[in-house]
Amino acid sequence: MAEAIHRSDDVAAAARVDRPRETLADATEHWLAALPDVLRPRALPARFPHMANELARRWNDRARLAAYLDELLIDTRGNRRGLPNDVADEIASLKDYFETVLHPVPQTVWDEVAGRSKRARAR
Repeated sequence: MAEAIHRSDDVAAAARVDRPRETLADATEHWLAALPDVLRPRALPARFPHMANELARRWNDRARLAAYLDELLIDTRGNRRGLPNDVADEIASLKDYFETVLHPVPQTVWDEVAGRSKRARAR
């Protein structure tokens, strides 16, 4: 069993090595420049340009971006090594900004209650 897992890791690693390294797209550079300076990731685009490109492509699609952010931050396969801490922190910050500033979603049940109360008063 362990040998099969190790072999599948070798196959995945070989596939990554054979793939040409993706560079930052012009649209990604524009997306990065438009982000607030304190939020702008630096390690992510330098170390994982393919992830930065995908984030930029999905940035205006709420559902697709939320799914991709979760995919990057949560290991659902159980065999990933994980991202370097600085990159994971940058992605988590982007997720927080997206969910609290751009597209606020209730973080707790009390946020949901407060939102319903505001909507009721507005009617």
